[in-house]
Amino acid sequence: MGLRIQSPDTPADESLRKLLDNEATVGFAMIAGAGSGKTTSLVKALAHIVQSRGKEFLANGQQVACITYTEVAAREIQGDLAGNQVVHVSTIHSFLWKIISPFQHDIRRWVEAETQVGLAKALEEQAGFTTRVQQKRRDATLRRIQRLADAQSRLRHVPKFTYGIARDFSRGVLGHEDITTLVPALITSKPLLAKLVAHRYPVIFVDESQDTLPEVVDCLRHVVRRQQRGFCLGFFGDPMQKIYVRGVGDITMEDDWAKIEKPENFRSPIKVLEVINAIRADADGLKQVSGLSESKQIPGEVTFFILPRDLEEAKNITRVRSWLARQSSIGAWAGVNESDSTKILVIAHRMAARRLGFEALYDVFHGSRLRDAFDEGRAWPIAPFLGTLMPLYRSAKGGRHEIVSILRRSSPMLREGQLKGAELRAHLRKLSCGVDELVRTIDAGGRGTVGRVLRVAAEHNLIEIEPRMARFLFVESAPNGAEATEDVEDVVRAFLESDVRELGGYFTYVDRESPYSTHQGVKGAEYPDVLVLLDDEEGRHNQFSYDKLLGVKDLSQTDRDNQSQGRETIVDRTRRLLYVCASRATRSLAVVFYADDVAGAFEALSGSGLPGAASAKSWADVTQ
Repeated sequence: MGLRIQSPDTPADESLRKLLDNEATVGFAMIAGAGSGKTTSLVKALAHIVQSRGKEFLANGQQVACITYTEVAAREIQGDLAGNQVVHVSTIHSFLWKIISPFQHDIRRWVEAETQVGLAKALEEQAGFTTRVQQKRRDATLRRIQRLADAQSRLRHVPKFTYGIARDFSRGVLGHEDITTLVPALITSKPLLAKLVAHRYPVIFVDESQDTLPEVVDCLRHVVRRQQRGFCLGFFGDPMQKIYVRGVGDITMEDDWAKIEKPENFRSPIKVLEVINAIRADADGLKQVSGLSESKQIPGEVTFFILPRDLEEAKNITRVRSWLARQSSIGAWAGVNESDSTKILVIAHRMAARRLGFEALYDVFHGSRLRDAFDEGRAWPIAPFLGTLMPLYRSAKGGRHEIVSILRRSSPMLREGQLKGAELRAHLRKLSCGVDELVRTIDAGGRGTVGRVLRVAAEHNLIEIEPRMARFLFVESAPNGAEATEDVEDVVRAFLESDVRELGGYFTYVDRESPYSTHQGVKGAEYPDVLVLLDDEEGRHNQFSYDKLLGVKDLSQTDRDNQSQGRETIVDRTRRLLYVCASRATRSLAVVFYADDVAGAFEALSGSGLPGAASAKSWADVTQ
């Protein structure tokens, strides 16, 4: 078992154990603020169920299900529990697919209906075109009609439906969005399925509940209502850390559910804790207290800056960090010009892309439905580079030590049975020539080199090109090749025309090897020194506004209407984002606020109630 299980209990952990031992408990929500050890409480609760009910579950063929947000989080929890078979840990999508995958007939009926509706809408759109509609849109709609008609004709020949990242109905593949639409609908409409879920998983925990889709939460609540007894549903999360617009946020409690608050913070130094409590004060008001012993508590450092928006940011950030390093009394912010303990948080991925040299690549994927997958490093067109080609390139440039092991996984030439002796050496020589050509092509760079690199890799058998990509690379694959996922043809073509050298900066970013990350991308992480850049102008994100949060700009009429009607506002979303950012720091926090009206920003920040904001530093302070 992992270290989390062995950690001391908090009052929230003790309360939760009592709830789990009570047969009358059907639902609960644990609200755990940043740095509180939410995952520790979750793992300890799972371990308690294993100990108290594990034998019963195994005898009945049952498990406790733990649904979390990412594969990384799932592996982490599984590791803490040493892979105990009483516990089923998975992502939301994998869990839902596990439930529905045996019901192939119901899946087929849903896919047929979805295809029919999509085709009808596309035909209606085409019929409504006027002479003012551009040819590009006409062509895209025609391709969608052809694709849907083709999928419709092929569905009867699909032997079994599977689940992948992106939809391809003609091959029987359902995508992420399909799973979260299909499964909740079936669970809520088919009483037998809801009962089956409750019997198979008498206890279900939902991690990061605030970012879980409302339809998923609703279908699980439906299971509670149908089962009534013998089933327990638990949510672990923090409404203040909701970062996805579609997330459910706060969990609405039923009359017989219990709410547990975990106010301890085991991460933040005292001054940072004061700031995040002030940020949270106008939201749900949960006030966190340090969970550390007095001997382990440190005061930390918090500094605010207000800088003119027209400054050259790269240079002024370097100056800010230098100033912080000089002024720090605890040795923070060291190593300004190298990889160090500092994490710089920007509002939009574009800001990081500009600084790391992959802005053109960013533009290719944003504006399409692959944007989120691109931001997370899992867009399928990029997969060959991430998994094989860039590792091959780096190995070839750095001594070639890992080339053979990479090629054994990727090359079809090394899968021809058990190759030995002269035959194996001959294959490796050919592949080595291919790697040399790959390196030359990447080093040359330039427009269109992404496509050239993929062709080199295919021609030298370094990798196998999957059908979705092959239809764009090779003319002979086009007529009968697998369809690319809907509405991404233009994206793939633009990607193939991109400069392959931009992938270096991109992979540095998604692998979190750069000092940059987005405000949303660091939830769950922690860093010694955190520098938060607040710049609405560069972010250009209409979902958030630090100017409005801090009172530099007035609320719009829409903002005021939402506020008066109790709906989520841009201020609510931005407050949560700032809370997530500020709560990452374990030693020092700096907040740089860019403003058009510097004097007005000083006045607004002074009245914000944020500890330390009234003594914000100016550009004159930094350049002294």
